[in-house]
Parts: sequence; structure tokens; C-alpha cells
Amino acid sequence: MKRMKIMVAAIALCGLAACSDNTPKSFTGTITDASMNTVTVENAEGTFTFSTMDADKSEANGLLLGAPVTVNYSGKLEEGAAASKVATDPTYAEAVGNWTMPDPIDPDGVMGIRIMVEGEAQSINMATLRYTSWELQGEAGKILLKGQSIGNGQTIDFTETATIAKDADGIYTLTIESNGAVYTKANE
Repeated sequence: MKRMKIMVAAIALCGLAACSDNTPKSFTGTITDASMNTVTVENAEGTFTFSTMDADKSEANGLLLGAPVTVNYSGKLEEGAAASKVATDPTYAEAVGNWTMPDPIDPDGVMGIRIMVEGEAQSINMATLRYTSWELQGEAGKILLKGQSIGNGQTIDFTETATIAKDADGIYTLTIESNGAVYTKANE
């Protein structure tokens, strides 16, 4: 009888172990919220908040809003699932900031582009070239800038490809491919 109880208990434990799914999985989407211990990610499947307390965040790049992200986890996809690793595209974090060059009209001034989270952009001291948005191009170090050129009584929409590079001294530059304009990222 005792042997039978042990056998039933062993079978029950095996059944429970078989029901738990601890295979590694990933959830890819866009960051909609982030805190010190959580990240909320949205995609076509829905929106889920993951615990990042014990996650490897070495490739998280600041968990900026709007950044594309991949969250690795085990078990069931549910609210509060524990992330094992969180990784974002480094180009997104590199792009966000103020990019300037000397203003050729005002020797004491600068002009440029303010690239913000969630795809927003603004011009810095450029009334006729208004940047409005940006997005990752899909290639490391490349972004698309969008805006409007205003002048001569007309407004023309534009899209420019820009390349982000970092030199040996750690200085970031943003080069507009169509015209060769080079902006330097301001230290913040």
C-alpha cells in the first residue's frame, strides 16, 4: 500500500512537471512604459508588463519609450512575467538627443535637430527646415528623418536618410546622406 502511494505521488509530480512550460520564449514589440523594475511592451498580440528585477539588462540601452525591444522570458506569457533578458536596438538610444552644427549666419549660435523618444523630432534654430519625426531604418546606425522644407510660398515634405557614427574619442556624429551635412551630438 505504501509503495502504491509513493508510485501515485511520483506520477502526480511527473504530471505537474510536464504541465509547466519553462522553455525560453521571446516577446518583441515597442516599449510603452518602463520603470526601475518593469518594462511594458506592446505589439499586435497585446500589451504586457514584464518584471525586469533579475533580468540581464546589458543590452537594454536605457529602455527608452518607443524603442523596439525583445524580452526573453520562460513560462506563460502573462502580466508580470519575469524577464530573463531585455534588449533594444542601440541605434534608437544613440539617436535620441540634440544634434547641432555651427550656424553659418550666427557665429555664436548653433542649428540642428532634436531627436526625441517615440519618433518625434524638432528643428533647432532652423525656421525653413522643420524636422517633425524620425524612425529606425532597420540597419545599424541608420535612421530616417522626416519633415518639411518651407520657402518661396510652398511647403515640401521630405525624408532623409542619416547615418550615426562614433569616433575614437566617443563623439557621435549624424551625417545626412543627401547633402553631407554633419551634426555632432550634444553632451547631456
